[in-house]
Amino acid sequence: MARLSDIMDESAILFDLPQADKDTVITSLVEVLESTGAVIDADQMVADIRAREKLMSTGIGGGIAVPHAQSRGAGRLALSLARLSNPIEFDALDGRPVQLLFLVVGPEDRSGFIRVLARISRLLYSGDLQRNLLRARSPAEAMELIRVEESRITG
Repeated sequence: MARLSDIMDESAILFDLPQADKDTVITSLVEVLESTGAVIDADQMVADIRAREKLMSTGIGGGIAVPHAQSRGAGRLALSLARLSNPIEFDALDGRPVQLLFLVVGPEDRSGFIRVLARISRLLYSGDLQRNLLRARSPAEAMELIRVEESRITG
């Protein structure tokens, strides 16, 4: 399985977004993945993520959300990250607002998709990654934090 740092481009990390709602943040993350070539149809991708959110919120608690969808709008498995300057309402399981969002997209064939979601969860709950990402000064630093935490967990 590829590491998160292998499917995430530094340019797909957005820091201190001022957006005030869930829809705008999701659209911004999809657009940045479109600019990397990972998303080939942004409208379809956003629609599929919205449909997934209607089934059940991907706000997993603790100020984190992991919106995701497999879609014909995705050209490949990819990950983007947003850190918001102000936490937003996300209908999270614990009712708390969200400040970190990991957006996962992938083609409909399911190749590696579930493993990526599991790895994100494992990294976030195994150490200090969440706190460190909230303090990171740049996307490059965030990528390095993810690489270090992956190495610590997976060896």
